[in-house]
Amino acid sequence: MTVIGEKTATWSTLLDDLAGALLTFSNWSDADSYVVNDGTAKSDNYDDSSPSENDWHNNGRVLQDSKTGLYLLMYLHGSYNIDGNYWSGVRFVLSTDWESAEHHPAGYTTIESGDARDGLREFVGNQRPQSYDDLNTDKDGLGFGIWGSSNSLIASTLRETEISYLLAVNADGFNSGVWNDNDGNDGIASVTFYDYLSDRFFDDPGAPLAFGVTSSMDDNVHGYGFSSFHGSNGGTRDRVGYGGSAIEEADWGIINPSSEDDTFFFRYPAVFKNSGQTVPVAYVREVIPNDTEEGGAHGDDFSHDGTDYKNFKQSGASSSNPVSLGLRHE
Repeated sequence: MTVIGEKTATWSTLLDDLAGALLTFSNWSDADSYVVNDGTAKSDNYDDSSPSENDWHNNGRVLQDSKTGLYLLMYLHGSYNIDGNYWSGVRFVLSTDWESAEHHPAGYTTIESGDARDGLREFVGNQRPQSYDDLNTDKDGLGFGIWGSSNSLIASTLRETEISYLLAVNADGFNSGVWNDNDGNDGIASVTFYDYLSDRFFDDPGAPLAFGVTSSMDDNVHGYGFSSFHGSNGGTRDRVGYGGSAIEEADWGIINPSSEDDTFFFRYPAVFKNSGQTVPVAYVREVIPNDTEEGGAHGDDFSHDGTDYKNFKQSGASSSNPVSLGLRHE
């Protein structure tokens, strides 16, 4: 596992750190050299639009993951979130295919209305509503990503905006903890995970991926491949999933109250086929609960069954409500 941080750097650096770490593993590869994170307008755009430094393909990367069979587009972006408010950071788009000639996601995708801001949405046929049968969101806004501001920032601004973060990356995926203390009243904290489900309980035909976001704004996103997607303003900031999603909250996340015993009690959250949570598929291991009151402090390390975790507990500048979760950190 590659561990990065704690460090303070720009959103552009975070994107480079994440893409660079993923590419050290053989199952990850660069899917389209047209999509680069240099913030420079191209001389000509493939779609004949007017070139801009803020175009999504000048502020991102797209990688293919052979384990999940999915493409992961990452780009600097801000727009409406799944609660109808705003958030900004690194936007993630999942897709089952990639159109290399026209440079956009194809097949099933998680493209949403907010992706239209920088010209990404126009050519994508199957957007999020067409890609999921089990779909439950409060608003049709940006969902999966790493978020650190409760406002809508353009890419050129994000490239100069600093945040603090932790990243842990392995062949099976990654987790991140981000907090922004420098953005006036708009700085937030979030935890994001992408977890390849290598040990599913049965041979389910769905894409073997669990993913999620928990933020200090109370906005959360949870999904299982292209089987289930949930986003809302609700849930608990010290639990991994949500009762109305395909990923359960899990519980405990507390330390032994004895000063002579640093045992940590928690339960791995289960992933289900859909938001009804009736058929369990696998366990999430990238992120675990950390009770706000009785869990570990920010930065505390502990091990369980040979796996190391680091507790994340931050709220950002705009809230006293911390996101409190344990991040796989080996």
